[in-house]
Amino acid sequence: MMTPLPIEAHLPEIQKALETERCAVVQAPPGAGKTTRVPLALLSEPWLKGKKIILLEPRRLAAVTCARHMAALLGEKVGETVGYRIRLDRKIGPNTRIEVVTEGIFTRKIQADPGLEDTGLVIFDEFHERNIHSDLGLALGLDIFEALRNDLRILVMSATLDIKEVSGLMNRAPTIVSRGKSFPVETVYCPPVNKLKKAVPIEAACEAAMGRAISETQGDILVFLPGVGEILRLASRLKESLGPGFRVLPLYGDLSAKDQAGAFAAPDPAERKVVLSTSIAETSVTIDGITVVIDSGLMRVPRFSPGTGMTRLETLPVSRASADQRRGRAGRTAPGTCYRLWSEYDHGLLKPFTRPEILSVDLAALALELMAWGVQDPGTLKWLDPPDPAAYDQAKALLKDLGALDEEGRLTGHGKKMAGFGLHPRLAHMVLKGMEKGQGVLACRLAAFLNERDFLSFDRGEADPDMGLRLLLMEAGRQEKPVEKGWKIHGGVLKRILESEKKLMRDFHIPPTRPGIEKAGALLAQAYPDRIAKKRNTKDHTFLTASGKGVFFDGHGSVSLHEYIVAVHLDGNPRNARIYLAAPFSREDLEEAFEDRLKTEQALFFDKKTGSVKAMERILFGAILVDERPAAHLDPDQASAVLMEEIRKRGLSCLPWTQKLTSLRDRACFLKTSGIFPGLPDVSDPVLEETLETWLSPFLSGILSWKELERMDLEAAFLSLLSWEVQKKIDTQAPTHVTVPSGSRLPVNYRGDHGLLESPVLAVRLQEMFGSRTTPKIAGRALTLHLLSPAGRPVQITRDLESFWKNAYAEVKKDLMGRYPKHFWPENPLDAVPTNRIKRKDKDYGN
Repeated sequence: MMTPLPIEAHLPEIQKALETERCAVVQAPPGAGKTTRVPLALLSEPWLKGKKIILLEPRRLAAVTCARHMAALLGEKVGETVGYRIRLDRKIGPNTRIEVVTEGIFTRKIQADPGLEDTGLVIFDEFHERNIHSDLGLALGLDIFEALRNDLRILVMSATLDIKEVSGLMNRAPTIVSRGKSFPVETVYCPPVNKLKKAVPIEAACEAAMGRAISETQGDILVFLPGVGEILRLASRLKESLGPGFRVLPLYGDLSAKDQAGAFAAPDPAERKVVLSTSIAETSVTIDGITVVIDSGLMRVPRFSPGTGMTRLETLPVSRASADQRRGRAGRTAPGTCYRLWSEYDHGLLKPFTRPEILSVDLAALALELMAWGVQDPGTLKWLDPPDPAAYDQAKALLKDLGALDEEGRLTGHGKKMAGFGLHPRLAHMVLKGMEKGQGVLACRLAAFLNERDFLSFDRGEADPDMGLRLLLMEAGRQEKPVEKGWKIHGGVLKRILESEKKLMRDFHIPPTRPGIEKAGALLAQAYPDRIAKKRNTKDHTFLTASGKGVFFDGHGSVSLHEYIVAVHLDGNPRNARIYLAAPFSREDLEEAFEDRLKTEQALFFDKKTGSVKAMERILFGAILVDERPAAHLDPDQASAVLMEEIRKRGLSCLPWTQKLTSLRDRACFLKTSGIFPGLPDVSDPVLEETLETWLSPFLSGILSWKELERMDLEAAFLSLLSWEVQKKIDTQAPTHVTVPSGSRLPVNYRGDHGLLESPVLAVRLQEMFGSRTTPKIAGRALTLHLLSPAGRPVQITRDLESFWKNAYAEVKKDLMGRYPKHFWPENPLDAVPTNRIKRKDKDYGN
C-alpha cells in the first residue's frame, strides 16, 4: 500500500483542471510526491483515451530513479506500464503508458512527430531548473497545444518557480499549490575563515564543516559542491582523514549507473554514509538516510559570450531557491541539520532564483531546432524568457557559417540533416562532412567525446591538451588494452563515450572500421572553423584564431609546436583564452577544406626606409594571415590613401610649398580670421588635413614616394579650393606689399615664428615714414610697424605711428644721431620729406 503524500489531497483539483482547461500549473515542495503520484493518478482519466503520458525530467538520474519508483509502486518492472528513455539507455515496452524522458529526448520526439499523436499529456517536472531544453519543449508544446491538438494536455510542475508567471504564459492556466512532506531542519551558518580571517579553499572548508557535523549530528551526510573536480579532491581528503566507519561516495551526472547506485544504496549500519554531490541531488531524487547537508553555496554554470562566441564555466553563488532546495534534502526522512558555508547576511544577498539557461548558454542548437520547426522569429513562440537577441544572432551566424542556413536565413538541406541527430550543430556538421570524406568513424568518435566531459585527468594539476592522446586512449579502451600511467581515466565517462560513438554510427548508418587519427584536426576544423589558429611567433605558445581572438597553451607540449592548430576547448577569456584541448592542423588542410573562404587582398603600407608606398598581397582566413608576397601592381586609390595618412602624421609642412603658395595661404587665413570676408574658404592646417581626400587626392595619382611628391602640382591642388574671384579678393584685401610714404613698395609679413599673426608686420626704415601720421592698415587692422635704422636694424615697434612721433621719437632720434650722424634727423618728422635713400643727400632735405 502506498504511503499517503501531501500531493494526493490535490489530485482531484489537478484532474479537474486538466479535464476542463487542458493545462495546469502545480507548485509543490520536495517531498510532496508530485513526481511519482501525479502521473499514476492520471493514467485512468477518460480524456487520456489510452494515450501516453510523457514525463519530462531535467536530469538522467532523476528520470531513471522516478521511473523505477513508479514501477515499484505498481508492483511492476521498469519497461511495463512505466518506462524511461534517456540518452544511450531506454526501458520501454509495448504496453508502456508513462514514459519518463529527459528534455533533450523530448525535443527529438516532438521534431519527429510534431503532432505527438501517441501522447495525451505532457508533464514538465522540476520546471524551476529552467533547462534550455525545458523552455524549448514548453514553447513547442504550447505551439502544438494551440494550433494542432485540441485534445492535448500540458502540466507544469515546480518546487520554487513563480507559478503566476507560468500560468500567464499558458493563458491563465489553473494553479494548484501543495504543501510538502518534510521534517524540521536546523540551519547553521558557518562561513569558513582562517586565523587571518581570509576565505579558505572550498574543499578545506567542507572538510572542517564535516568535522563539526560528525561531532554534532547523527545520520548520513550530503555535501553539495560545484563540480566534479571539487568532489574528487574532497573525496581524497576525507578518505585519509575520516578513517573507518565512514563511506565516502561521489554523485554526479557523468558517473556510471553502478557507481550512482552506490549513493542510493542503504548504508551498512556500522558505517556513516557521506555523499559528495553536484546540484544533481537538489531535486527529484531522495537519498535515504540523509539527515545532514553541508552546502558549499556554489554552483558551476555555463556562460556564453556573444562577443567571443565561446562558452566558459563560471563558479557562482547559488540562488536562495537552490539553497532552500538543498537544505530541504536534510529533512526528507527525519529531522536534520544544514550547514551553510556562508553568513546569514550573505544569504540575504543571494539572487531569488537561478538564471535560466536560455539567457546564459550557446543558442546554436536552439536556433537550429526552431528553424527545423519552421520558426524564423523566436518571438512568435511563448517563452518565460525569450532568447537574448545578440546571442541568437550569434547562433544564426554560426549556423550560416556551417552551411545550415542560406544567405536569406532559411534552413538548407544540409541544415535539415544536421537537425535530425540531436547533436550540437558544430558536431552534426562535422560528422556529415566526415562521412563525405570517408572519415565517418573518426568523426563519430570525436563527436561522442566532445558531447561528454573529458574522461582524462592528470596528476599534480598537470595537463596535456593533445586531442590525439584522447583518441589513442579511446582506441585502447575499445580493445581493452592497457594504457600508460601518468593520468587517470574515468572509466564511466569513457564507457559512455564509446557507447555514444556506436549509437552515432548506427544513426548515421556508418559501418564500423578502425579509424586513423591523422585527420582529427581537419575534422575538428569543420566543427570549429572560428577556432582554427595560427602561431603568432616562435618565442612563445600564443596563437591567433580565425575569429581574431588570442589563445595560448599553458606550457610546452607536442601540439603547441605546430604552426596551425584547432583550439577545441578554451576557458572563454574574451582577450586571451587558455587552451585546454587542441589538435594539430596544417596549412595544406586549411587550403583544401576552406578554399572558398580564403580571401586575397592587397595590403599597402608606407616603408619609412625607402620613403615610399609598398604593397603586399595577403591571403587571409578570417583574421589569420595565411601567406603574403609583394604585389605586382598597386591599387592607385589605396596608395593615395596610404600616402595621405603619412602626410597627416608628418603634417602639411612636408608638402612642396612654394613661397608664393605659402604667402597666399597666410593671407587667406588672415582674412578668414578678420571676419570681413565671411564666404572665404578655411585653408588652415586642421581643415586642410581633414579634407586631404577632397583637394589633394586627385593630384596624388601615380605618386608613391616623398621623392615623387616633389613633382606634384601642389599649386593646382591648393588653388582648386579658391576660385579666381576669391584669389583676386585676397590680393585686394590682403596684399603682399604696401606702398609707404617714401614711395617704396614693401612686403607685408602675415606669419611669425609661432604661427599666423593677428596684426601683420611691415618692416620699414624710419626715414621712409617721415611726414605720415597714419599707420597703414590691412582689412581694417593697423599693421605692426617694425621701424628700422638706416642699417635695417629695428629701433621701435608700434601700431600707432602718430603716438610714436609725439612720445618716443625724440629719444630714438638721440640714439640715431649718435650712430648715424651723416643722416638727417629732423626735429619735427611730420614736416620732413620721407626718403628711401640710405645715405644723406643735402638736396633731398632742401639745403
